[in-house]
Amino acid sequence: MASPTFGAFGPLIGVVYVSSTHCRFLIYSTKNAEVLTFHEIKLRQIVHNAGWLEYDPLEIWKNTQECIETAYRSLIILEINPYDLVAISICSQRGTTLLWDKSTGNPLCNAIGWNDCRTSTLLKTILGNINYDADYLRHKTGLPLSTCFSALKIRWLQENITAVSDAINEGTCLFGTLDSWILWNLTGSNISGVHLTDVTNAGYTSLMNIHTHQWDAKLCKFFRIPMQILPRIRSNSELYGYIIGGALNGLPIAACIGEQPAALLGQLQTKVGENVCIIDDSCFVLLNTGEELIESSNGLLSLVALKLGPQAPASYSLEGAISNAGATINWLKQGLRISTEINSNDNVVEVLSTFLGENSMISSSCSSGMLNAECGLAAKRSEITFVPAFHGLYAPYWRYDARGILLGLTSQTTAENVTQAAYEATGFQIHEVLDAFKRDTPTWNRKINKERLVFCGDYAENNSFVQFIADIVGCLLERPQTTSPAGLGAMICAGITMNVVSLVQAEVMYPPPVDAFIPTTTTNRREQLYKRWNYAVRKCLNWNNFATYEEDLELFAQRDNDPNLPIRRSLPGSIYITSSFLLLLVANFLRGRNIS
Repeated sequence: MASPTFGAFGPLIGVVYVSSTHCRFLIYSTKNAEVLTFHEIKLRQIVHNAGWLEYDPLEIWKNTQECIETAYRSLIILEINPYDLVAISICSQRGTTLLWDKSTGNPLCNAIGWNDCRTSTLLKTILGNINYDADYLRHKTGLPLSTCFSALKIRWLQENITAVSDAINEGTCLFGTLDSWILWNLTGSNISGVHLTDVTNAGYTSLMNIHTHQWDAKLCKFFRIPMQILPRIRSNSELYGYIIGGALNGLPIAACIGEQPAALLGQLQTKVGENVCIIDDSCFVLLNTGEELIESSNGLLSLVALKLGPQAPASYSLEGAISNAGATINWLKQGLRISTEINSNDNVVEVLSTFLGENSMISSSCSSGMLNAECGLAAKRSEITFVPAFHGLYAPYWRYDARGILLGLTSQTTAENVTQAAYEATGFQIHEVLDAFKRDTPTWNRKINKERLVFCGDYAENNSFVQFIADIVGCLLERPQTTSPAGLGAMICAGITMNVVSLVQAEVMYPPPVDAFIPTTTTNRREQLYKRWNYAVRKCLNWNNFATYEEDLELFAQRDNDPNLPIRRSLPGSIYITSSFLLLLVANFLRGRNIS
C-alpha cells in the first residue's frame, strides 16, 4: 500500500502518547510497525493530600513539545526523511480531567488524575440520595458511579475552585481529558484550537450515552455540569485537524484513542472473545465483545473499544479496572523502604511446584536435596495475603470506602514474602475480573478460543511478576514482544484514516514473537488461595464497621466484670429455653402436691 515516493520504511506515523507516568512521542514505520525513534519524559505527579493526584497541564504540554522536537531531530540524525511523516495520532490515559479558559488558553487549575479520590465525600452524598445504588446510571453510561470517572471531578472543581466557577459563568470554560488538551494546543490553542475528543475517552467521563455515543443531557443535569464546556465527540479514525507551529507544522492529526483500547488494538486482539491485560501502576483487563454491547451485572465496565471511522460500526468491550498493581510495588519500595527484588544476580530463585501445588522459593545456594533450617524457613512460601485497597477497590466491587489489609504476618515474615504477596494481589484481582467476564457471557462458546490472557505494560516486563500472576490466574499468559502496544494501536488508527494501513494488513504483518507463561500450581492449591483472598477482601470491605467494633468493646468490658460470662454465653439458646420450660413444668407439678 506504500507509495513509491516514500523511503525504505514506507509512510511514517507519529504518536503522541501521554500515560499516567510518562509523555512520549514515537515514530512508526507503517511497513512493519517498527519504532524508528522515540523520546519520553517522566511526568511529575503532584500529591497534596493522601489519595489526591494532580499534574501541571502546562508542564504536560511543554513535555509534549520537547518529545516531538527531540524525536524529529533523531529522525534526521538517522538519515530518515522527515517528510515521510504523513500524520500523527494522540493516545492518552482516560479519565484525567482538565479545565481551561478558551479565551487565554491557560488552565484554570491542575489536572486531576484518573485515580484521584478527592471526590469520595461527594460520591457518598450522591449515593445517599439514590439509595446507595452504584449502578443507578449504568443503563445509560455502562459505568458504575465511582470517583475515577471525570464527571465527579468536574463537579468538585466547580464547587471548590473559584476560577472554574467564574469561567463557567462567563462562558469561557472548556473541559477535556488529556487528549483534548494536547489536541487543543497542537491546533493553535486560544487562536484556532480544536475542541474535540474521541468516543473511548468520552465514554470514561460518565457523561456520554453508551448507546448514542453522544453527550447525554440528562446525565449532565444529574451531575450539574453545563453541556457547553464539553468537547465534540468523534470516532477513533478521522481527521481531527492540523498541527500549527513547530517541527510538524501542517501535519494532519488523524486519530485519537484512549490508552487501554489502543493497547487492545495494538496487541491485535480484534476478534470477539480476545482479551488484553495492561499492567502499569494500575491494571486494566479488557475483553473484546465485538459489536455486542453487554451490560455487566458483575461489576465490570461496558465501554466502546474501537470505532475506526465516522461511519464504521463500534466495537465494545467489557473492562475491569484495578487501581493498584505496579503502584503497590512502588509503595513497598518508596513508602516502606522494602527491597522488592524477588530475583537477584547473585542468588537466583527458582519457582518449584510440589505435588500439592505449593510454590516454594528455593535459593540456588541451598541444596534442593538437603535444606538446612535457615534455608527451609526462607524457602517456605509465606501464607500472607495483601489487599492493596489504599483508596478503595475498583472492579468488581466499586467500593470507595474499602481500605488495604495485610493478613498472616509472623515473626518470620520477610520483605520478600510481602513483595510476593503484593505480586499475587494483582493476580487475585485479575482472576476476579476474568471470573466476572465468564459470568457476564454465560452463552458464549468457550471452546472456540483457548483460555489465555495477553499481557503488556511496563510491569509485564518483570518475568517473576508475570509468573506469579500465571500461578494465581491458572491459565496460559502470552506476552507479545511489542514495543508500546498502545502506541501501535494509535498508529493503526491514524494509518486507517490516511489509507496507508488496513486492519487486515496489521493482523497479517504486525504480529510479533510471543513469550508464554504456564501456571505451575494445581487447581486445589489455587482454590485454597482464592478462599483466603476472599476472606481478606471481606475484611477490608468492612474494616470500618464501627457498630460491631463498639459491640466488641462492650463485650470485652462485660467479660472483665463477669468471669462467668463466657461460660453462660457458650450455652446454646435452645438448651436454655428448653431447660427453663422444664423447670417451670416441674414447679407447677410440685405446687399442686401436698409435700407435708
